[in-house]
Amino acid sequence: MLTFLRIQNFALIENLELELGPGLTVLTGETGAGKSIILAAVNLLLGQRAAADLIRAGQDQAVVEAAFSLPSGAPAAKRLESAGLDLAPGEDLVVRRVVSREGRNRVQVAGSLSTLGFLAELGPELVSLVGQHSQQALLSAEEHLLLLDAFAGLDASRGRVSEAVGRARQLERQERQLEQDLERRQERQAWLRQVVAEIEEAGLDAAEEQALKQERGLLANAEQMTRLAQGVFQGLYAAEDGSVLEPLGKVRGLMADLARLDERLAPLAARLEEAYYGLEDIAQEMRDYADSLLADPGRLDWIEGRLLAIQRLCRKHGGGVEEALATLREARQELLSLDNGQERLTELARARQAALDEALELARRLGRERRRAAPHLAVAARGELAQLGMAACEFEVRFRPPGGPALATPEGPLASRGLEEAEFYIAPNPGEGFRQLSRIASGGELSRLLLALKSLVAAQAGAPTLIFDEVDAGIGGATGSAVGKKLKRLASGAQVLCISHLPQIAAWGEQHLTVGKQVRQGRTVTVLGTLDEPGRLGEMTRMLGGTDGGPAAREHAQALLEQARRDQP
Repeated sequence: MLTFLRIQNFALIENLELELGPGLTVLTGETGAGKSIILAAVNLLLGQRAAADLIRAGQDQAVVEAAFSLPSGAPAAKRLESAGLDLAPGEDLVVRRVVSREGRNRVQVAGSLSTLGFLAELGPELVSLVGQHSQQALLSAEEHLLLLDAFAGLDASRGRVSEAVGRARQLERQERQLEQDLERRQERQAWLRQVVAEIEEAGLDAAEEQALKQERGLLANAEQMTRLAQGVFQGLYAAEDGSVLEPLGKVRGLMADLARLDERLAPLAARLEEAYYGLEDIAQEMRDYADSLLADPGRLDWIEGRLLAIQRLCRKHGGGVEEALATLREARQELLSLDNGQERLTELARARQAALDEALELARRLGRERRRAAPHLAVAARGELAQLGMAACEFEVRFRPPGGPALATPEGPLASRGLEEAEFYIAPNPGEGFRQLSRIASGGELSRLLLALKSLVAAQAGAPTLIFDEVDAGIGGATGSAVGKKLKRLASGAQVLCISHLPQIAAWGEQHLTVGKQVRQGRTVTVLGTLDEPGRLGEMTRMLGGTDGGPAAREHAQALLEQARRDQP
């Protein structure tokens, strides 16, 4: 049950607080006063998307929060428990949503941050909103099947069928894709084998390319390097105009003689001796190095060709040696999988058939339950309609195979909702026969049919808070009183909030709220008030006769209130 609602900085609402109790609460007010704004705010608590332009001008964010009293075992309480959001005994569930002008949302459920997705799942288990769009949805056969399932308590069974059909469809898609792949297998295999052979034949090695580039650099500069090495050798050892070692040899002799005369110079003589033989070794190594640098144009041409071949191959298969080798590994793996494709296809076909058999069996059971429930729904609907001034209206449920995407089975097409679709047929007038509801129902009949069916579903499922938005469209007079009485009866087992323009419905409310507009400091705001008995009489007089309603309108309003008090459901 919704016990408290607060709306802040939302459209024309500056700050609105509403305390609600059990039973039937009616909400009235002139057109444009802001009733639809309150509903839009409630929709935010159901997880619907929010537009930034609904934030009150001059404010950065809008806030909507509500408190709910949940009985133990309620679907919402179980969902909270599964999400780890346990409530203490007697504690109300508080849901809060903040919408910023930048489009950010903050959602809090039971004091913890949550997501819009979770709120969208939880919201319908807290509040059921029935509005003008619901009447249009009632014209759709898809909605008829959902109402039948809700009446019969088959929502979970339909969900299991949908999941099973989804698994079978996924396996069917995988099987079809593999079949297409296998049809192209020979062509694909031939191409993959060519890739493997081409890369394997190239004998790629990650280190080879670097080594070849280094060798290419040496071969390309062999002549210059030989000339430089020979110059070093000549300068150290064999230059005609005097080498480094020739005068150094004479100096070495002088130093040796000096060291014999003065032993203190022996270390210096030794170092000079070592330097001389070191330079001599360098000269010999440079001679050998120059002799080894023989230009080999053939080898250079081969290296250039090999590097070009590696470059072309790598460009074709990834860009580099490592990428080409990765392509080789992937091609080998795909070849292996294609070789095993027929076995995989057999496995998929077997799995798809098993999933289809499971889905079909679940759909059979669901179909049997639907056909058992359909006559009970028809009887119950006729009883509800009789209370709403449609005593002569006949009602029945008819089934047909589903349309749209479906799996082929021996028992006909199998869609995500089962083996059948349901459609409501009515005969509003004796002797006219049954026709599709969508073809013959008037606006007023749709309103009453919707109320009747929602009442049945609510009674069956233990409904949450029910909000009816202008369910009185297209009706009036005695029919309006019948609808009000039905809402009052429905409210004996659930909390009902009804937005109405009919005084015949407003008279049945246990709590009467009125919505209006005021101008405060040059700005329009929506205000909400709770009416006492004189206030109710005045509001209903306005509803009957406008702002200038005379004594007749006031007497009529008084009569409606007294009739509602006398004729309790």
